[in-house]
Amino acid sequence: MQRCYVVDAANAPWKRSQSEGIAFACQVLLSGEDGGPEALRFRFDDCPSVYAHMHLTAQFQLLLSGCMDFPRGVKHLEALAIHYTDHNVPYGPFAVSGGHDMLVLHPKAGGIISMVNLDARRKINLQGRLFAALASDTDWQPLPAAEHSAFKRLMPSGFGPDAVVVKAPAHAALGMPPAQFGRYEVVLAGSAIFDGRELAPPGFRYSSGKDAAEPVVTGAQGATVAFLTFDRDAAEGGLTGEGLAVEAAE
Repeated sequence: MQRCYVVDAANAPWKRSQSEGIAFACQVLLSGEDGGPEALRFRFDDCPSVYAHMHLTAQFQLLLSGCMDFPRGVKHLEALAIHYTDHNVPYGPFAVSGGHDMLVLHPKAGGIISMVNLDARRKINLQGRLFAALASDTDWQPLPAAEHSAFKRLMPSGFGPDAVVVKAPAHAALGMPPAQFGRYEVVLAGSAIFDGRELAPPGFRYSSGKDAAEPVVTGAQGATVAFLTFDRDAAEGGLTGEGLAVEAAE
């Protein structure tokens, strides 16, 4: 069965909050409470150390603005950038600065667990993947059979999960193959039409299933769209209501 969610992130309400003394603004764009995807948008105040943690599901972070610095084995990220982890893969601590703004995108509700939790450390996915990339490190390539369109592949072909950014002129139809384990399609510039709704950045559609979703159609000024596709790790983990998942959901 095809599942599809279209979200106008540009007009969603913001809420100020803090965690472990770290202040931020947040939009809850998809809650995951219906068993579907979970999507949030965060704007952290400048902070030298956001605590190390993990989520119980696969995750794409899409850095829209500002910087993130990961001192342990990742890199300095500046927008536009992606950061991907499999379920139960810890990351951080990391610093945020420069007007930080990012989307946190899950295929289902994943909660959050600080790595000071000793039980969490015993549940780390030791075979899990972590990948980060800056869009500026990749050159634009012509999009085959699409005049005046170009793309950037931000994750290696064959890695598993996939991240591609496409830039296309007005009224272009951008079709993608089915996303069995889920895909987020995020507007980065211009506007795009999803299932009859025109969205500005960073509006998005999430779809999953064995059938392909309707093509994304660019607006009158064209659009740049990120296609972030999960693989089978998206079926693992999640908030099961037992053990570590109970604390992660709090």
